[in-house]
Amino acid sequence: MQSTPDATPPAAPPVAGEPPGRRRPFGQAGPERADPPAPAADADPPEAAVLVDSAAIQHTIGRALAHGSAPLRHGELVELEARLRDHIRLLLPIARARAAVLRPSTTQWLRYRARLDWITNQAGRELDDKPHSARQQVRSLAHDCRWLLRQTPEWNRKATP
Repeated sequence: MQSTPDATPPAAPPVAGEPPGRRRPFGQAGPERADPPAPAADADPPEAAVLVDSAAIQHTIGRALAHGSAPLRHGELVELEARLRDHIRLLLPIARARAAVLRPSTTQWLRYRARLDWITNQAGRELDDKPHSARQQVRSLAHDCRWLLRQTPEWNRKATP
């Protein structure tokens, strides 16, 4: 008896000029790029935490929150927004796994879930066309990304009690 290989349809290639993740609502799992593979939304936190490059994330956050005399151009804001969304997409499953171990219906759990819902909502919004609003939106994403980074096991090991 011959075994037939699994017939799985190939992943759709990204649309030219379309940022990754725009075809689906933010935070939903699905293949975004062919190479390198993105971590699954339901990946265990230790496995996902291994893929976290905290130095790169901190660098992106620093660029987004820098208080320079010259404001960022729209192209730079678009690039920072895309990087921050990618970082948030990577960090959200880790934070959700941390929320899963909290006791439901406690104040801590409710605040944590509300923050995760807020971040998911904000990260799913399109970047505004107005320069000031776009800067504020990128800064907000940077603050959310910083909070998510602090929820990773790596960050918590470094923290002093």
